[in-house]
Amino acid sequence: MANNLRIAQRGAYISLVTYIILSILKYVVGTTYNSAALKADSLNNLTDIFVSVAVLIGLKISVKPADKNHPYGHMKTENITTLIVSFIIMFVGIEVISSNIPKLIQGDYSEPSTLTIWVSFISGIIMILVYLFNWKLAIKTKSTSLKSAAKDNLSDALVSIGTGIGLIFTQFGLPIIDIILAVILGFIIVYTGFTIFKESIFTLSDGFHEKDLNNYIEEIENIDGVLDVPSIKGRYHGNSVFLDVTIIVDKDLTLDEAHDICDLVEQQLKEAGAYSSYVHPEPNL
Repeated sequence: MANNLRIAQRGAYISLVTYIILSILKYVVGTTYNSAALKADSLNNLTDIFVSVAVLIGLKISVKPADKNHPYGHMKTENITTLIVSFIIMFVGIEVISSNIPKLIQGDYSEPSTLTIWVSFISGIIMILVYLFNWKLAIKTKSTSLKSAAKDNLSDALVSIGTGIGLIFTQFGLPIIDIILAVILGFIIVYTGFTIFKESIFTLSDGFHEKDLNNYIEEIENIDGVLDVPSIKGRYHGNSVFLDVTIIVDKDLTLDEAHDICDLVEQQLKEAGAYSSYVHPEPNL
């Protein structure tokens, strides 16, 4: 698990470096050539820098071994850092909206250069390549944080391409499109931050997706000797899953036989992606 977390850091580093370069490029070009939409997209990438840094911090702390004060390890650090980042992202989005709506009302806009269109499309293509790399790495390492980062990479790629398409219309006597795109991007940034906030709160409050529980139940029920699964509880700790399971076994089994079935269940759950599981047998009545 620790090795997977270290490998997953590569994807976070690639995202971070790419976002830094694109954010600076977009902001400079957007400011120099009068594109509010491109500047807003650069701020969108700035929030992604925060996310990448949060993922890196979370992954680095998560690999620390369990201790007396953290018997389950430090893996929830990922969720704490992303929660903090969600507030920063929403603040940036609100700032983009509040700074561009007055321009929209007052008619304060100008036609941006065609260079802004090329920058948007090239940025989109680069982010698609980063997405493909990180998605493959996330599947390999089973890292939920890197998988989320990969989805964000794809989202940013689509936003950049969409911005480029929108900026094309500014070249046909519709410079107002530039400001409209900036406002839309502001709302997208706020929505992104809120989505991260909601998922972080869900995890930190020990929420667990029902679909995941059902998948684990199916894995358990396929094991010989398991008659029923009356209780299963799960917790997310970063990219790891901890499970507490009660199974029903034949009442005529010896204690050793019941424990052997529990061992099979734990092994099956581990192969299905659970980091740790506690399985308790109960006899059928």
